[in-house]
Amino acid sequence: MLATLDRRTLLKAALVFVIAAIGFVAVVTLGGGAEAASADPEVATTAATTAAGGNILLQNLFNGVVFGLLLALASVGLSLIYGTTGLSNFAHGEMVTFGAMITFFLATQQPVSLPLLPFSFTVGLPLIPAALIGISISAGFGWLQDKVIWSQLRRRRVAMVQQMIVSIGLSLALVNLIQWWIGGRPVRLTTSIDPRNQYGPISVGNVTLMSMAIAIVALLGVAYFLQRTRLGRATRAVSDNPALASASGIKVDSIIRIVWVMAAGLAALGGILLALYQQGIGFDDGTQLLLLMFAAVTLGGLGHPYGALVGSLIIGIVAEVSTVWLPPDLKFATALGILIVVLLFRPQGILGKSERVG
Repeated sequence: MLATLDRRTLLKAALVFVIAAIGFVAVVTLGGGAEAASADPEVATTAATTAAGGNILLQNLFNGVVFGLLLALASVGLSLIYGTTGLSNFAHGEMVTFGAMITFFLATQQPVSLPLLPFSFTVGLPLIPAALIGISISAGFGWLQDKVIWSQLRRRRVAMVQQMIVSIGLSLALVNLIQWWIGGRPVRLTTSIDPRNQYGPISVGNVTLMSMAIAIVALLGVAYFLQRTRLGRATRAVSDNPALASASGIKVDSIIRIVWVMAAGLAALGGILLALYQQGIGFDDGTQLLLLMFAAVTLGGLGHPYGALVGSLIIGIVAEVSTVWLPPDLKFATALGILIVVLLFRPQGILGKSERVG
């Protein structure tokens, strides 16, 4: 009982500290932002327009929640892979890009081609079937990765550092392959204009609302799988203690392969929704998101899938809300700064388990 109470107390303290840190950044930078606005007539006009049309703080807070939910789709898979195998997969960001690019390949009305083929063609599927096929292909690619690479390395008892280096090499190979295949310019999954709806001070498009709903349903599905299904309980058992799970009759390699398939599918779904939310995605966007995914997983607690959700929401909210007072170029730096400060007080992350040393 005391341990539970201490954990809840620490969790509340960590959340309060994050909120206080956000408030501290706001108070410190508010004065500088106000002076800049008064010195620049264009900024002053923008501020007046914002005050008349809505509350930019609430708008950015909402945008942060949306971005955090979409980031969580990819981060949960990364956390599950780490929890069951101990591998920090640096190629996971490319799985986000891969799912979006496959969907673009199937849905675009532009002529496309496959590598090394001398002719072009158009598939032109509707977006929803293209997205479903893209997620399925990405999930199959996750299965293929574990079948060909990771299971072989585990069978040969290759150290985790070497496996991590292999994942870095795979990441570089995939990002260059995607650039060679699709090109260096960002692509859009749809060319239609998303109508905006005004809910009080918050403006949101229909595609954004749909993306939020899909992300929430998918995350609830992952939670149900982990808590209520036999395979989900086996996954948590492998994450807690692989040796004990194997001794209990659980096929650890089969569970790990399921995790790779699920992680790749979730990453592809996250990439598709991010491409719709951001109105485009480039060949290296997954690489840029990888640092935020690692930050979310670390902040929430390494190997804890629910921690990845909490960490992603905090990263998304801090990144977007900070742009109210700080330049947009610093939004990710602000989020990573909060990560550093929180880990100084709670090294295991918000939902991570503290380990006794010695």
